[in-house]
Amino acid sequence: MTTPIDDGWHRLVRLLDEREIVLRTTGDRLGYLAPPGALDEEATGLVRAHRERLLTTLTGAGTALAAVPAGVAQRRMHRAHDRAADPAVWNITQRIALRGPLEPERLAAALTALTGRHESLRTSYRDTDLGLLQQVLPNAPVRLPVADLRTLTPGARDAALAEAARAESDRPFDLATAPLLRARLLRPADDAWVLLLTFHHIAVDGWSLATLLADLGTLYRPDGRLPEDPGRMTDHACWERTVVTRAAVAEAADHWAKTLDGVASAVDLPTARPRPAQRSGRGATAAFRLPSALAEAVGRYAAARSTTASAVLLAAYARLLGELSGAAETLVVLSHANRTRPADEGVVGLLTFGLPIRLPTRSPGGFGASVDTAATAIATALDHATVPFGLLVEPLRERGVRLPDAYPQVLLTVQSTPPAVLDLPGLTAEVEDVPGPSARSDLLLLLTPDADGYEGLAEYDADLFDPDTVRSWLDTLVNDLARHLTDRPG
Repeated sequence: MTTPIDDGWHRLVRLLDEREIVLRTTGDRLGYLAPPGALDEEATGLVRAHRERLLTTLTGAGTALAAVPAGVAQRRMHRAHDRAADPAVWNITQRIALRGPLEPERLAAALTALTGRHESLRTSYRDTDLGLLQQVLPNAPVRLPVADLRTLTPGARDAALAEAARAESDRPFDLATAPLLRARLLRPADDAWVLLLTFHHIAVDGWSLATLLADLGTLYRPDGRLPEDPGRMTDHACWERTVVTRAAVAEAADHWAKTLDGVASAVDLPTARPRPAQRSGRGATAAFRLPSALAEAVGRYAAARSTTASAVLLAAYARLLGELSGAAETLVVLSHANRTRPADEGVVGLLTFGLPIRLPTRSPGGFGASVDTAATAIATALDHATVPFGLLVEPLRERGVRLPDAYPQVLLTVQSTPPAVLDLPGLTAEVEDVPGPSARSDLLLLLTPDADGYEGLAEYDADLFDPDTVRSWLDTLVNDLARHLTDRPG
C-alpha cells in the first residue's frame, strides 16, 4: 500500500518526465533546466516537498559532487554494456612505449590530476527512479602499479608485456564504480617503460583521447599549466536535454523515415559461417594503411570536388560493399564527433555518435559522381544531427523502416584529428591501440591520419568472417581507391 508521500514522489517523477524538466546537483544545491511554464505551482511544490529525497537520489546519499541525467550516448552505451556478451568490448586500451628517465611517482600524480580535471573519468552511472544518472565523484589518487620485468629473458619479457596488455583489454569495468580509467606501468629495461591506459568508452571517445594524452603530458611537467575549465560532460548532457526534446525526436524521426524509406534491411556480406541467432561478440582486427601518396591523392580529389576526405573514403567503401553484396545501395554508419559547440571542444566524454548514410554502390557518372552523392548525403545527415540517431532506431522501426537487427552493422570512422600523442620531457613515446577480443558490429573501418598517410584498422565479427577474407577486402579497397583517384575528378 502506497503512502501519500510515495504518491507525491511518483507524481513528481512522472511530472519531471512529462514536462522534460532536468534536475542537477552541485554539492547540496539542487538546480533545474525547464521549458517555459513547466515549473508551475504544482511542480514547484512537489520539488520542495521532496527536495531531500531528490538530493539523496541524485547524489547517491551525498557521495557525488555533482549529478545530472545521463546523456543520450551514455544511456545507449550503458544499455550496450549491460547487454553485451563480453562487456570488455567497450574497453579502450592504449599501449604507450616510453624510453628515458621516467619518474613513476610523478606520472601517478599526473594521472590523478588528469582525473581531477576531467570529470567523466571519475563518473559512475546508476539507474534510479529518475532514470540513469551520471554521478561525479570526488577525485582520488589513481593507482599505478609497477611491474619490473628487467630480470626476465627477452622471450619471457615480451610474453609478459603482451599478456599484461591483453589482460587489461579483456577486463571489464563496473559502470557503477569510478574511476573508469585503469593504469599500469611495466619496466622491461632500465630506460624503457610500457604504460597501459584503459578507459571505458562511456567515459571517452576518439576525440577525447588526444585531449587526455596532451593534458597528461602537460600535467607531468613540474610547471605544467592548463586552462582552468576544459568543459564538462555534465554541462553537455544538460544542454542536450534542452534540444533533444520529444518534439525534436518526432521531427527527426519523420525526416529519417523519409530518407531511409525502402533501405535494404541488411548489408549482405558473404560470410564464412551462418550468422548465429545471437552475436557472441567474438571479434578480430586487421591493420592496413593508406600510404602518404594515396592519402594526399584523397585530399586533392576531395578538394577538387569541394568536399572532404570522408566523402571520398565513404564512396570507396560503399563501392566495395556493393561488390561484396551485389546490392545496388548500402547503408553505412559514419561516425560524427558531435563537437559543433565551442563549449564542447575540450570536453572529455562520449559525445560521438553514428550517422546512417544511404548510398548507391555504383553511379552512372563514375567514382566522382559517387563522391558527390556521398558528400550530399553527409551534409544532409549533419543538418539533421541535433538528435543522436541512436535515439531514433526504435521510433523508426515503429514507422516501418527496416533497420537490421544488428544495427549498426557496417561502420566507418575517419578521425578528423591527428592520432593521440604523449609528450613527456626527456622521454620518447610511441602510442598504439590494443585491439580487443570482441567485435561491436559486422565490420568497422577506422582511419586515422598520421605523418605517413592513414593508419587503418578493421574490426570484424570473427563468428562470420575469416582473417584472409577480410584482408582481401582491405587490399581491394586500397587498390580500387588508388585506381579511382588516377581518374580526373571532373
